[in-house]
Amino acid sequence: MSGYNGWKNYETWLVNLWFSDSYTEYFLEQFRDGDLLTNVAADEVRDYVVGWVDEEISENGFVTDLVNGALHEVDWRELAAHVEVAIQYEMESA
Repeated sequence: MSGYNGWKNYETWLVNLWFSDSYTEYFLEQFRDGDLLTNVAADEVRDYVVGWVDEEISENGFVTDLVNGALHEVDWRELAAHVEVAIQYEMESA
């Protein structure tokens, strides 16, 4: 598989590098509280990251366009599957 450091592409790797700890913990907390009743969807991971980006970049312009372009390249399903592995580990360790 071609890609970047074991991920589909650079953009997916970069989102994982910067956000995986926070969104994984977010979904693990939902699981622990009994609020996560289905698998984590790619859209949920995307919404988590995009929500952070929207808070940090409040103006339209070059940087916003650049970031949005990069976010369109992210494989959100791959990241959601990575969260599911963490949840599975949590289930098996309980």
